[in-house]
Amino acid sequence: MKYVLAWLVMGFATAASATSVPQMPLEDMVRLADHVVVANVTRVDMVDRRGRAVTDPQARTGPGLKNQIRFHLRVKQVLFSRAGAVPPTLTVPLWTMWHYQLGDMQEVVSEEDSVFLLKGDGYEPAYRNGFQRSLDEREQIEQLLAPR
Repeated sequence: MKYVLAWLVMGFATAASATSVPQMPLEDMVRLADHVVVANVTRVDMVDRRGRAVTDPQARTGPGLKNQIRFHLRVKQVLFSRAGAVPPTLTVPLWTMWHYQLGDMQEVVSEEDSVFLLKGDGYEPAYRNGFQRSLDEREQIEQLLAPR
């Protein structure tokens, strides 16, 4: 089975730097999520602090840098949303402290569907890592959502 992009992303982050974030249990992350969607990443881009596109594949993110990587998602199904309607496409900003390189992230994009745990009006990750989950976890996530 192919690994979802989240595992690759976490692998890059772990290998690239000392930046680390404790893992959050799935139950806690689902509780934090304002939106839970099944979607796929259609593209990855980067913007600078002013929101201007950065196209250099060598451009990086991380502490002291002002660039931000973003996932562009095509929403296939909304499992839960506090907002009601969710747009058919979302732009999800990644945490800027991860040590990423634009070209590397663009190469590992998988168009496979995943479950995304997001929060807020800006559809940000519910937690800095682990917000993109395998479809294998969908049933467990739906069970955690049931009491809502």
